Amino acid sequence: MENSATHLSQSSLVMKILGWSLLGLPALLVIYPPGFVWGEIPLGICLGPAHPPSPYDGLHPYLFMIIALYAALGILFIRGASDPKANVGLFDFGILSSVFHALVMIPQSFYYPNEHAHLWADVPLLFAVALILWYWHPKRAR
Repeated sequence: MENSATHLSQSSLVMKILGWSLLGLPALLVIYPPGFVWGEIPLGICLGPAHPPSPYDGLHPYLFMIIALYAALGILFIRGASDPKANVGLFDFGILSSVFHALVMIPQSFYYPNEHAHLWADVPLLFAVALILWYWHPKRAR
């Protein structure tokens, strides 16, 4: 097993990578425009089932709420990367929130007819993030 200093250094790197990735979520609106146009996909492009239509012509408040929450978590991960051991709570929150978010999305993806795509995209990603954070958790350092 690796030594404590190496593990903490890797924990710090994981925090930076995850933090900057979470801050990059708004860029996904450019890369994946159907996320921005929450109802019908423009130009007839078929990338999977459409999300339920928004009463605000595609500017669905849910999307902005999720981006704001994950951007805040990203900022905290970047700031906490300087001392992962003192910021263990961010790892714990990241693990629990990812697992709980995925567990809520699983039944919703079956209940709501347009949400099946979450089973092959969001849910596995959330479980992967939880596993990564668990593996490089600062308290696992020996």
